[in-house]
Order: sequence, then C-alpha cells, then structure tokens
Amino acid sequence: MHNRTTLALALMAVFSGSAAATTITGKVLDQSGNPVVGAEVTLEGSRRVYITDDQGRYTLKDIASDDVHIHVSSPKHLHGDEDLGIVKQDRVVNFTLAPASIENIVVTATAMQNSVLESVTPVSVISADELRRKQQPTLGETLKSTPGVHSTYYGPVSSSPVIRGASGPRVKIVQNGLDVSDVSRIGPDHNVATSTSSATQVEVLRGPATLQYGSGAIGGVVNVVDKRIPQEMPYGTEGEAELRYSTVDNGKFGKVDVTAGAGDFAFHFDGFKRNTDDVDIPGYGSVEPDEDDTPGVLGSSDMETTNFTAGLSYIQDEGFIGFSVEQLDNQYGVPGHHHHHEDEHDEDEHDEDEHDEEHAEEGTMIDVDMTRYQMAGEWHSPSKGIDNVRFSAAYTDYSHVEIEDGEVGTEFTNESTNLKLAVTHTGVQGWHGVVGLQFDDSDYEANGEEAFSPPTNTSALALFLVEQKKVGDVTFEIGGRVERTTYDAADAEIELHAEHEDEHEDEHDEGHHDDEHEHEDHDHEEEDHEHEELIAFDFPEYDFTSVSLSAGANWEYQPGHAVALTLSRNERAPSQQELFSGGQHIATRTYEVGLVYQLDDDGELLDTLRSVEEEVTTNLDLTFRKFSGDWGYTVSVFYTQADNYIYESDTGLIAISEEHEHEEDEHEEEEGHDEHEEEGTPVYYFQQSDADLYGIEAETFVNLNESWRLEVYGDYIRAKLDNEDLPRIPPLRLGSTLRYQSQSLSGEIGVEWYDDQDKTAPFETATDGYTLLNASVEYDIAAGGIDWVFFASADNITDEEARVHTSFLKDLAPLPGRNFSMGVRAVF
Repeated sequence: MHNRTTLALALMAVFSGSAAATTITGKVLDQSGNPVVGAEVTLEGSRRVYITDDQGRYTLKDIASDDVHIHVSSPKHLHGDEDLGIVKQDRVVNFTLAPASIENIVVTATAMQNSVLESVTPVSVISADELRRKQQPTLGETLKSTPGVHSTYYGPVSSSPVIRGASGPRVKIVQNGLDVSDVSRIGPDHNVATSTSSATQVEVLRGPATLQYGSGAIGGVVNVVDKRIPQEMPYGTEGEAELRYSTVDNGKFGKVDVTAGAGDFAFHFDGFKRNTDDVDIPGYGSVEPDEDDTPGVLGSSDMETTNFTAGLSYIQDEGFIGFSVEQLDNQYGVPGHHHHHEDEHDEDEHDEDEHDEEHAEEGTMIDVDMTRYQMAGEWHSPSKGIDNVRFSAAYTDYSHVEIEDGEVGTEFTNESTNLKLAVTHTGVQGWHGVVGLQFDDSDYEANGEEAFSPPTNTSALALFLVEQKKVGDVTFEIGGRVERTTYDAADAEIELHAEHEDEHEDEHDEGHHDDEHEHEDHDHEEEDHEHEELIAFDFPEYDFTSVSLSAGANWEYQPGHAVALTLSRNERAPSQQELFSGGQHIATRTYEVGLVYQLDDDGELLDTLRSVEEEVTTNLDLTFRKFSGDWGYTVSVFYTQADNYIYESDTGLIAISEEHEHEEDEHEEEEGHDEHEEEGTPVYYFQQSDADLYGIEAETFVNLNESWRLEVYGDYIRAKLDNEDLPRIPPLRLGSTLRYQSQSLSGEIGVEWYDDQDKTAPFETATDGYTLLNASVEYDIAAGGIDWVFFASADNITDEEARVHTSFLKDLAPLPGRNFSMGVRAVF
C-alpha cells in the first residue's frame, strides 16, 4: 500500500486530533476451517484494502480508535461484517464465511454499496465473465435474459432495457453512476451510447431507484461499471484483448482493454471496433411482405462502431481523483425507417420505379458522434464524523444525423452536464448513511424532417438522503429525495389533419368510384386544405417538484437466507418527449401528440394547452433469497399502484399530411385512382390515467456436482389501466441453462420460451410466442503469463422466427436467425 503523504498526515492531524492508533489482525476461514485466500478486508471510512494471504491472514495497522467497522468480501462466499465500535487496544478478529451458491458481488449502484444478498432493493449483477458470454452489439440485447429485464429491440442495431414493463424515460441508464446523456430515451431507434465490452460488471436495480438517480429511475436503473477512472492501483499491467466473428451478420469485432500504474498514478485505455452487414433472418422482415420483398435478410441493419476511452487517476490511501475522456463514432442502419422523397412527376413510370428501388436499398442510416468527459474522486475520513466524500461530474457532447438515401436529414444534439456529490457519515446511534446533491442540465435540439419535439433545456436539482441501520440480523433502510425539474421549450408550430381509421379505409374504398365523383371529392378536399393552418404554441416554463420516500428492511434469518421488504412512494416529472412531442415520428411509424396538447375525439388539434400532473406511484417489493449451500434462489414479487400514469396509446386516428395528400392527388391524375393505395400514420397520444402493475421474477440455481450447474428463471408482468391493458408489455417467459465447468473446459446450453402475448391495448396486435435454443463453449490455456480463452457459440439454433412484443417494429423486424460466433480472448 502507499505511504501517507505529508499533506494527508497534516489533514488527518487537523481533523482527527490525537486519536490513538491500534492494530487489528485475524484470519478468514470457510466453514470447514480452510483459509479463504484472496478475500478483501476493508475498513469503513478508508480506501485501504487488504487481501488475505495463503493462510487466510490479514493485518490492519494504524487504525483510529473511533467507530471501527470491518467488511470481508469474497465472490464465492457470503460476506462478513463486524462492527467493533470504539477500539482502544489491539484486537484479534476472525471471520468464518459460508459458501455462496452464486457470486455475491458488491453492488456499487446502491447507496451503501451492499452485496446482492444484503441489498434491500431487488438487484441483479452481471459479472464480467458472464457479460463476455452474453455480449451483443446493444445493451438491451445483452441484458435481456436477466429476470425482469426485456428489450425494446429495434433491430440488431438499437435496443434499450425494459425493466418490469417500463422503458424509455422510466429506466435510467448510467455509466459509473452518472447519466449516459444520449437521446436513447427520446426514440427507440436511437441506440444507448454505452457499451459493455470493457465493463467489469453491470448492475440492474429492478423497481424504483429514484432516491439516488432521480425521478427518471422510477422503473429501474442499469449501471454500467468499468475502469475508465481507476480507483485502486493495479497489480502491474492488467487487461484483455479480443477478436470475434459472427456469421449471421458477417460481424467482425475487436477490442483492447489495459490498466497500468506508475508511482501514485494509474492509467486506463480501452477501445473497440465493430463492423456488421445486414443481419440474416428466417423468412421475411414484414409479417405482410410485399411481392418485391426479399426473404432471408433484414435491410438497413448493418453497423460500424468505433469507441475509445482513456483515463488517468492519482491514488492515495486517503482517496483518489481521476479524469477520463471517451470518443464514440457509431453509424448504423435503421430497419423499417425508409423515407420516400418527392419524385419529379414528369418522369415516366419506369424511371420512378428505379428511383424508388434505389432509395429503398439505401434506406436510412444514423451517424452518431459523442465525446464524453468524466471526473470522479473520493476522500476518505476527511473529518470526524465523515467516512468519505464522493464527487463525480460529466460533460457530454452528443449528436447524430440521420442520413436518408445518402443525404443528411434530421440532426439531433444533446449537450449535458451532470454533477453529483455524496457524503457518507459515520454511525449515529447505529445509523450509517449518505446525504447527497445532484444537478443535471441538458440542451436538446432536433432539426429536420423528424424534429417532432421542440428545442428544450432541461434542468434538475435534487437533495437525497439514505440511512441504514443493522439490528441483529435485520438491516433497516430509509430514505428520501426532493427534486426540482424545469423545462424551457422553444415555441413550436404543429399541423395535424387526422381522421378515424375506419373512415380512412372507407374513403379509400370509395376512391374506386367513377371519375366524376372522385373529382368532386377532390374539390372539397382542396377547400378543406385552404382552411388548414399551422397552429403556433408558446410554451410557458414547466416546473415540477418531485418528492420520493422509501422504507425497507432485509432480514437474514439464517446465514445465506434473507427476505427483503420495501415500500416506497415516488413522484416522476414527465419527460421532454412525453410533454412536447408533436409530429411525425418516422422511427416508430407514428404521429406523436404530447401531454401538453389537447386533441378532441374527432382528431382535431386545439390551440390551447392543457395542464399536466406528475406521475405518482406507490410500490411494494417482497424478495426472498437463498445464496448458501449447493442451491439457491431469488424470488421477487412486486405491485405498483400509479396515479396519473403516463402512457402512449393508439387513438385509432390516422394522420394525413397536406403534402402527402397533394402528392397523392397528382399521382392519381397520372396513374388512376384504382391503382393507388392511400397511406397514413397512426396517431399516438400521450395521456394520463390510474394504472396497476404487478408481477413476479424468479431464478434458482442447483449445483448438481462440482462440474455441472442447472439454472432456471422466469418472469411475468401485468400492466393495466382501469379498463384496458397497457401497450408493449412483455409476455410470460421461462428459461433454463445447463452449465459445465472444469479446469480448462466450460460450456452451456440454454433454452428460452416466450408465451403468446394476447393481452393487448386497443389497436395493438397480439404477438405469437417462440422458443430460442442457444449453446456456447470455452477452452482456457495459460501460456507465457497470458490466459488464452478460445470460445464459440450458437444462437437461435433452430432458426425460429421470433418477434418481440415490446418492440415498435415487431411486425417489421424479427430477431436474427441462426448464428454461429467464434473468437479468442487474451487476459493478462
């Protein structure tokens, strides 16, 4: 470990007085009396981490006498804690750890950074090894087999996690605790600007996590943890490199990840590059293919991504401070996102067909450019009564342009600043806790055809408190958060000409009447167009004050067995998209109308704004866990009652743009009305109503022997308004994995079954169920100080057509077909 610096000694002398220093020694053993080698022994309020030797021994020197708390962690064992209080003389403290049936990993996303078993909140942690096995180009697809987690699946190029049926603005995506600050919450075709390729773990908090992360985390949090800012000195140079190839998309992937140290400085660098072609699929992309559709391939599903991250930290026993910079360049196609530009009507029919075919082949690409600067630091025991102070900040400059048929179309930009300060205090009457401040500011703007929401500045300031106390075998946790959110949106002009879907179909059928009747209708339509005008809206500043409260307890009623209960009340301010959307959202093939607008039953947009209320939920979570012995389980049951629940639903109206109608009129005059099929865009309206959401998530683990392990998992979610179902809710899912592990060889085979989803919202179609069969194998060889891992996998072995109900593109983009992947990884 590092020697204390002169500055640190001076600070300690000023703040801590003349507290006597003591030494604590001991052993960490398993239940059979064997030493636990490599266990981490930490002292609360200090950055010092001691690793047990081959005899399980540890030594803590120069310990201040007041409020001593020791924590022992090992991934293969249940964690150990000892609260010694005031220590005035040397002590011997031994620990006996029980075995864990799964990796009992510390969750950094929770306020008190408890282990999975100790957490009051339902949580899943995906380790680095598991992430490498499940690696996919998008975050949603990588995490989708986690209980309670599904994917928005917008083709293989873009997907976000769906947690307990919640997605978009209800699920917060963070990188090392700070918002990723992209525009993936705005539309499902916008990919999440974070990668798991170099992550050390990904933490999924299921259910409300608003206390630390704000009202945008009312559905859950996904925290991607990596080493971009090193917090501990590495033992020499460490890292990994990987090459991978996949057949389903001719995908090529390569990455490098290195962390090293010199003196008091630690350095980190990671980077990856991914190139894929259009993905192979079984059958057609559309459930109702056209005659000229090509089977076996999903158009506009290719990807080219380059990402580099570099970080530097200055590390001492008393803390660290570090800085990182990330550059992301990502260009990917968007399935089902073709735009058709107006052709010159003096061209003959053959030329127009060739022109349309060329445009359809080019499709739409999204070109992302993001630069992210991040800073983080910790100072341990800066003064009496304070264990540590954590600070983090990020500035993100994000932009992407949509390249439509080779030409730049809509441009989205988002510049954001995120600041977070958290102070952990020492025990007060047995209560340990964190008080924090958080500030977020973002400037969003979209320019172009798909700019369906106005430029908006969003600002949020919050104060939060989380307290925890352990009484015997029960850990109590309470907390609260007050958050002020402000939206300042630019003026907007909106035009909406809509009619009911049945009337729209009737008009199309009537279009086959004689020319005289057709021209008569045409004259009336032109008269109507003369009265249609853009409606201008001048938005006031929208302010929301959200108050969230939570109370829970975790009872470890016997070693390795626990039950946790949490009750919370959370308030959420509407998101920018929910408030101000007003126009064609071509990505989802919808015309979106935000909460602030008034739309009558006839589809007429009124020129007055309506009031908007905060979404308020009352949530109950009950979780049972068993981590000890040769088998274990986690079962979570949840219920949420929501007032003013914000949802986007199909109104049954069809939006017809004036430009489209004039184009069709001219087209009809040239080709005849009977050869034309009029099209429109469904109108989706953001509304508020009371709702109930409930469900269950479960997974169990059985070690059949030292080499074989069986896992079974499943989840079920119901989400209803007073008299109808909510849209895009995942169906019942069951899955199982059989794993084999020896010294050098490992492998697994898994099956995942999805039920039909026929519990649908009005105007939403049902989705057939499907079954996916997957397998993988790895072989490890140690040579020259490098651990070489050769791996291969097969996904969707039966080449089944599978459509994801939570996707806006479920009828246009099925999951990829049969895929074989292979590669090599070097770990050093």
